[in-house]
Amino acid sequence: MDGEPDPTSSGPGPGGGIPDDPNAVWRRPGAAEPVEAGSTVAESAVPPAPRGVVGRLTAWVRSWWNDLEFVQMWHVVAVAAILTTAGFGGLDQVNKTPQTFVLGEPFDNGEFTITVHRASLVQQIVGGGSVVAKPKPGRIYLGVLADITNQQDSPDVATSMFVLSKVPDAQNPVVPNEGVPVIYRVSDGSQLNLLQPGLTEKVAVVWSVPDTVTPGTSVSLELPYRLFSRGFVQYGEGWVGKDDSAKADISVGVPS
Repeated sequence: MDGEPDPTSSGPGPGGGIPDDPNAVWRRPGAAEPVEAGSTVAESAVPPAPRGVVGRLTAWVRSWWNDLEFVQMWHVVAVAAILTTAGFGGLDQVNKTPQTFVLGEPFDNGEFTITVHRASLVQQIVGGGSVVAKPKPGRIYLGVLADITNQQDSPDVATSMFVLSKVPDAQNPVVPNEGVPVIYRVSDGSQLNLLQPGLTEKVAVVWSVPDTVTPGTSVSLELPYRLFSRGFVQYGEGWVGKDDSAKADISVGVPS
C-alpha cells in the first residue's frame, strides 16, 4: 500500500530504524523470530573431539546394538548371561550329576525314583506260597530290596535300572546267560515286567551269584541315569541309558 514500507526491503523500516540482520524482515505483531543462521553454522563447524580406543569401541558397540532387531538383542542377552554364569562356575554345577547314592534315600535317575534299602543272600526264592527259584549247587541268590516309582507317563522295564558290578558271573536267576536281574514284587512274589506310570512297587531285585559271595561281603550296585531321546522317524522316542551312573557299596546280609 502507498505510504507503507516494503516488508522484504533491507532498508530502513518503520520509524527509520535499520535492522541488525540485513536478511531479516520487519516483523508485524505475531510474526516469528528471525533465525540466527550465523550461530548455527558456527556450532556445526566445531569438529568432534578426538576419541581413544575405548571411546571408539564404545561407539561401535552402541551402533551395533542399535542396529539389532529385538529378537537378536535377546539372543545377545542370553549368551551374555550364559557366559557370565560359566565364568562363576554356574555351568559346572548344572552339568554335575551325583556319582553316588545313599541307602534309604530316594534317588532320581531321570525316569525312575529308586530307594535302595539293603541286600541279602538266600538259598532259594519263595513267592506267592511257592518256590520261584530253587537252590543250585555252587550258587546263591543275591536280592536287593528297593522301592521303585515310575515318574513318567509311559510304562517301562525296570530291570535295566540295576547293575551289579564287580561281582563275577552274576546271572539272571531264570535265564542264566543273561546278566540282568529278575524283579519280584515283595507283596505277592510275582515277577515285575513293566512298571506302570505313577506306580510305586516294593521289589526284590535278584541275581544268581557264586556262593563265594558270603554275608558281610561288600558289593557295588550301580543305578544308571536315563535320558529321554527323540530319534529318527523309524525309532520314535523313548528313554535310553546314559554313559554315567550313581554307585554305592552295600554290605550283604541275610534276611531278618
